[in-house]
Amino acid sequence: KMFPCLLSAALLLTPSLSLDWGRARPLRTDPHRLSPVRVRVSPLRLQVADDPPDDGGGGEAEEGLPDAESEGIADFRAQLMRQMGGGGGGGGSADAPLSDRERLMRSVETAALADAPAPGRMLLANPAKFCSRNPFARPVKDLGRFGLDGPVSPDEMPPDLTAQMLPVLLLLEHGEGGSSAVLLERRTGALMGDIDIDSFGCVAIAPLWLGGTQRQNALSALHSVEGLEGAAPLRDGLWLGGWEAARPRVADSSLAAARFKFFLGATTWAAGQLEAEVAAGAWIVVEGSPELVLKERLDGSGARRAKPVWAEVLSALGEPGRTAYEAVYGSGD
Repeated sequence: KMFPCLLSAALLLTPSLSLDWGRARPLRTDPHRLSPVRVRVSPLRLQVADDPPDDGGGGEAEEGLPDAESEGIADFRAQLMRQMGGGGGGGGSADAPLSDRERLMRSVETAALADAPAPGRMLLANPAKFCSRNPFARPVKDLGRFGLDGPVSPDEMPPDLTAQMLPVLLLLEHGEGGSSAVLLERRTGALMGDIDIDSFGCVAIAPLWLGGTQRQNALSALHSVEGLEGAAPLRDGLWLGGWEAARPRVADSSLAAARFKFFLGATTWAAGQLEAEVAAGAWIVVEGSPELVLKERLDGSGARRAKPVWAEVLSALGEPGRTAYEAVYGSGD
């Protein structure tokens, strides 16, 4: 029996969303967060995204629409895609040339084991702990915080689905007072245009990711753009916040929207809680490149075009991640 998920793991979902359209707030200048938003995500059920249908190459007019109107829709879609990809035509110069170091960080997916949790580092669920049915062997007691109703069952589902369910988080804060992080592969089913078209129209088709079940009025922007006013560094190559400064540059396509990810809510730990879970072997702490963190793993239709985050990070980790990887995929994959 497969345990149902409260939240999806990087799959296109169809949740029930309650959006307070009448109270959309302007963004405030804050180095770590965007303005609170009133978005309530109802409990979700896991849904496997199908491969996109073959439409024979596209390019045909929208069914039932006059040619002129169809061309207008096509132009609008093309403009959105240029904004998502950055650069190119459509009004605006291309991204400024990247330094050699920045180009390397964006093009190479690298990972290394880290000795302790810290902001900007990743936490990967250890299947030896998250898949155990022995409650005394599970140092993480409240699995619902990660979208799980119980331990993950790798014997009852395909390996990729198991990997999608195993939580992967990026730490935003870690200190004596506790820790906070965002889940990297949980979809809300909403797009940024659903939140506030005035503030996020230039990233209207970007997915809104679910960072966690706590701080659900907090909207965070994670990105790889250096020098944005209001942005706070997480680690080398990753920043949090600064959307107010970035928005006009994304709108004129001089800055790629694909360099941003938006998260609703967060996952938190009390003081000392995360350290205890790491010491008990629940988490594999990893220093991952910005490319691994920000990579888009779904295409525009919601179909998967890459391995789950959990699998990709362990693959990049190499030999230190082999035991955990083979616990899900076996030794032959």
